[in-house]
Amino acid sequence: MGIYLNPSADGLAEILEGGPYVDKTELIAYTNSVLGTSKKLTCFSRPRRFGKSFAAKMLAAYYSKGADSGKLFADLKIAHTKDAGFEKNLNQYDVIFLDIAWFISNSGDIKSTVDDIQSEVLEELREAFPDCVRENIKSLPKALLQISAKTRRKFFIVIDEWDALFREAKEDAELQKSYIRLLRGLFKGAQVSQYIIGAYMTGILPIKKYGTQSALTDFREFTMLEPGILAEFVGFTEEEVLNLCAEYGIDFHETKKWYDLSEQ
Repeated sequence: MGIYLNPSADGLAEILEGGPYVDKTELIAYTNSVLGTSKKLTCFSRPRRFGKSFAAKMLAAYYSKGADSGKLFADLKIAHTKDAGFEKNLNQYDVIFLDIAWFISNSGDIKSTVDDIQSEVLEELREAFPDCVRENIKSLPKALLQISAKTRRKFFIVIDEWDALFREAKEDAELQKSYIRLLRGLFKGAQVSQYIIGAYMTGILPIKKYGTQSALTDFREFTMLEPGILAEFVGFTEEEVLNLCAEYGIDFHETKKWYDLSEQ
C-alpha cells in the first residue's frame, strides 16, 4: 500500500462517514464492463461540485490491491447489482492514483510538476517491484511496461483533475508539451494494452486539442452536453434531490429554483 500506488480505501471511508452519501457505485458496473476492452479509457468532464473526485476515490478504493474495501461497499448498490462483476474485480488490480491539482499545490515550482509526478510514482514502483524497474528508467510509461512484461500484471490508472496543469500554467507551452508527452506515453500506442487494464480521468473542461495533437483521443469522454449512458452517475438526478430534501426537511421546489433557470 502506497501513496500513489495501490492506495488504501481511506478516501472512500471518509466520504461515507462524512455525511449524506448519494450512492453512485453503479458506475463500477460500467467500468467493470469495459475493463481490458477498446473502451477501457473513460473521462468525465464536469464543472466543480459534481462529485467527480468522489467517484475517483470510489474507483480507487474498489480496484486497489492496497485496499480491503469489501465492507465499505457491502451496503451500497454495486454489491447487490446482478452481473456487475463486483466480487471478481474487488481489490484485484494495481492502481495508480494521481491528483494533479495536489501535485501542483505541493510542488516547489510548477515547472517541475511533470518530473515530480514521474519521480515520486517511480520511487513507489521500485519499492513494490524491485526486480522490474531499472534505475536508469525515468519514464513512468516505460516503467509500467517493464513491470507488466515481467509480472504480467496490469494497472488501473485514476487521474483526478487531469486538466489542472493546463488551467494553472496556461501560458507555459513547454510545460504543457512535457505533460502531453507523459499522457501520450501512458495512454497512446501499441504497448498500452500490455500494461493498462483501465483508466478513469476527471476534468473541468472537455478534452480538446492541446498543441499539435491530443494525447487523449482514445478516451471515451462523457461531458455535460453529452453525458451518454453515465449521466446519472455524475451530479444528482431529480429523484435523488427529492429524497435528500425529504430527508432534511427542505422544500424541493424552492431548492429547484436555485439551479433551474426555467423556474426563475
